[in-house]
Amino acid sequence: MSHSTAFNSLPIELNKAIVHELDADKDIATYRLICRATNDAIDADKLSFWRAKYREKYAFKEGVPNNQLQRKYQRRSRLLRRGVRYDFFRGHKKHELAAIEILRELIVGMYSGQIETDEHGRPRCKNQTHLLNFIVNSRILMSARRAPQPSPGEPDWVHPTLAAVKLICAHFLFELEGAEHRIFALEESQHAVYQPTNRARLYGGPANTTVNMSWILHSMNFFRHHMMNEEAQTLYENISELPVTQKPSIWQERLQQGTRPLSRHWKGTYAFLDNPEIQKFRSQVPGTGVYIDKNIDEGKIQSLELDFKTQGGELPWPAVFEQRLNSLGHATAKPGINPQCRTANTRTGVKNIQFEGHGEDLDDEFNAIGWLNPLPPQAGIPGWQRITFMKHFMEDFDQLDQDNLWAYEGVVLPGGRIILGRWWYASEQVDFNNDYNGPFIWWAIDPDPEDEDESQSETEEE
Repeated sequence: MSHSTAFNSLPIELNKAIVHELDADKDIATYRLICRATNDAIDADKLSFWRAKYREKYAFKEGVPNNQLQRKYQRRSRLLRRGVRYDFFRGHKKHELAAIEILRELIVGMYSGQIETDEHGRPRCKNQTHLLNFIVNSRILMSARRAPQPSPGEPDWVHPTLAAVKLICAHFLFELEGAEHRIFALEESQHAVYQPTNRARLYGGPANTTVNMSWILHSMNFFRHHMMNEEAQTLYENISELPVTQKPSIWQERLQQGTRPLSRHWKGTYAFLDNPEIQKFRSQVPGTGVYIDKNIDEGKIQSLELDFKTQGGELPWPAVFEQRLNSLGHATAKPGINPQCRTANTRTGVKNIQFEGHGEDLDDEFNAIGWLNPLPPQAGIPGWQRITFMKHFMEDFDQLDQDNLWAYEGVVLPGGRIILGRWWYASEQVDFNNDYNGPFIWWAIDPDPEDEDESQSETEEE
């Protein structure tokens, strides 16, 4: 008896039960072609198989017809399978953009429908599995090659959508133990992160709300090299010794537009060069001189605790802080509205949120005060925010002219778990054509249970 005859003799319910046990897409396609009975087990009953299969593999949202779920499932399977062979150097090629679009879909669709939790109580989503598998098996972040010169007619810059997807996928890298984190063209990233602000502003575009994806990606590569590459002999040892809940991690809720308070507990670090070094470095071609990034060369990690003021209890905001940081005068305000107003826009979720913070840097305790500003979706992905704050060492603001001020401007990546940006010396009038600056990174951490108990006790006493 032939296989086709055998399957034709089975009830359709049994054929459907068989195909639901097949996990590999290749096996499903083969089974579908055996005979009419196996084809009907997959494509009959108003394509209900594809709805069940989609729900089994991906984050699922009700209201999508079965025929659309079939097309989405098959397209995702095809492009995720082929995409692991693509180079993703700059992301302008048609086949690369098609694969990047699937990754963007998986990112935006995270935490739709059923959510589970891992051993640390963190939410887990089916889309995570596909993203993580693609990151591990593809060249999008784990490439072993330096980008070649662009082909004739090909742009020499990274496509903003590829850069955005790389930045968000990079969240997963910090939980990959044993992975080889080789960053090629590191000298280019190092050169980029120390550029004067006016040569590489973090925000641009007509409304000054378009993220400079190229600079932020350089910053991510810079810190990833130091944090995850043992050969760098900088931050690797201290990062590897952190508990899982204290390391950078992926976002924990569905990405949403607008400003929203971030986590309370953070860790982070920054890099700097001495002023004479940075002046010389900026005049050189990348790679022509070797410079040791200070602070991170000793593996130093800071702690920071933030308190967001979502309603009432407004904090002071010295005029000199606004002059240095332009926190409230950023282009989130409507034309004609005083940029010093407390809310920059009356639309739902589009407002500035003020916060204060306290942290430790070496043996010094410091304070911080600043703002979150809303940003529009970037490369079709919602959830980006601008953050600015002044790091200072005062109990009040009576002696501003005598304090040691350090300004921070950054990009809060979607999901609010990682912040990348630039610091600069701000105790005096700043020349942004030649400011003294450097890169920083902050990542949200799960609070230590003992710290939470102490905080709760203090709240109850008050």
